[in-house]
Amino acid sequence: MAMEAQANQQPYSDEYEHVMLLKNTFDQNLFPSEFDKWTVNEQCDWVNENLRKFYPNVPESLLELIPASFHQGNYDRSGTSVPEWFDIDKYRKGQKFVKDNYIAVVSCMLLAVLHMYSFEDIVRGFIMGGNVHIPYPAFHRYLSTIWRITNWFNGEPWVEGTTAFKDMRATRRLHLLVRRKICRLDNDKIDAACTFANPWCPSRDIMLKDFSVMCLSEKDGQRPYKLFAESPYRPKSLSTAHLAATQCCFMGLVLLYPQQFGAHNVTDDELEAFCHIWRCYGYFLGIEDEYNFCRGSFEQVKQRTRDFYQYWLMPNFKDISPEWEHMTRCIVEPFNYLPLTYIPYKTAVLFSTEVFDIKMPNLRASLNYSERIAYKMWR
Repeated sequence: MAMEAQANQQPYSDEYEHVMLLKNTFDQNLFPSEFDKWTVNEQCDWVNENLRKFYPNVPESLLELIPASFHQGNYDRSGTSVPEWFDIDKYRKGQKFVKDNYIAVVSCMLLAVLHMYSFEDIVRGFIMGGNVHIPYPAFHRYLSTIWRITNWFNGEPWVEGTTAFKDMRATRRLHLLVRRKICRLDNDKIDAACTFANPWCPSRDIMLKDFSVMCLSEKDGQRPYKLFAESPYRPKSLSTAHLAATQCCFMGLVLLYPQQFGAHNVTDDELEAFCHIWRCYGYFLGIEDEYNFCRGSFEQVKQRTRDFYQYWLMPNFKDISPEWEHMTRCIVEPFNYLPLTYIPYKTAVLFSTEVFDIKMPNLRASLNYSERIAYKMWR
């Protein structure tokens, strides 16, 4: 607990960083004339109430995730506490849904890596956590993550002494340690540590040709994190927003496209229960309720997920870095050393993009014979 309390102490408050970033990014005429005379808390309250002024092209469903970029998880919360909205019957129904559709859920979590790594700040968090840019350690870490989440699915992460509780606590501690490590470094040191000298990216140019054509339309400020990228007040990795985005990546494909991944004849009640268990996991990981990606009604969660994919994730593909391909290859390629498993990297990329109706003619044309067979088989 002492370690967690220490982690919450920052040289400047999160509110200060948020306010300073906005003042250094946007026209001063957007702010009230007395703005500089207010306290930081007053300034931050005004900003949060007027986000639409600064981000007119961000959907309403995603606006609240912007200030979440300047908040870290609540690591002081007891691991045995449950929120007022917790529904044990809905949780059990969500568990049954996962049990009945486990292959679909895990397949979507594999593709989720290709999606979440398109966010540079999320990538930085993983890199700073170590062992993600070398194939075998990266693969081992990914399998460890899937195993832990499976234990959450099968257990009760709020019950002390259970395997699910221990795995949830271990994940929280890992997030906390990486967050502390990142907060001790300035942006230049973080960027240097997250840039590879010889990245493994033989297909990047081909993919960029396809992405540049298929992901054309984007409005100014649609992706706020791109505005933040060059600011000295750029949010640190592993913020609450990054945890919420990871939530979405892990549950979003199942929520919106269950049949495409083999979860047939599922009902809205089952999918709502699936969202509920992920809302619970967000809470147990320290995400405040107002930033939990799975908060609100079922239709609100679905709309937020659609907007996340359309306005943020899909445009990210236009900017994939060498590190993106390197790290995603480190996850996907080792699967091919498992018995009875053959998932070529290009095939995985096609699955992760075609679900959004992003056509990849150049990448498909580059498939060799075995990759074409695998593509047909997995479809």
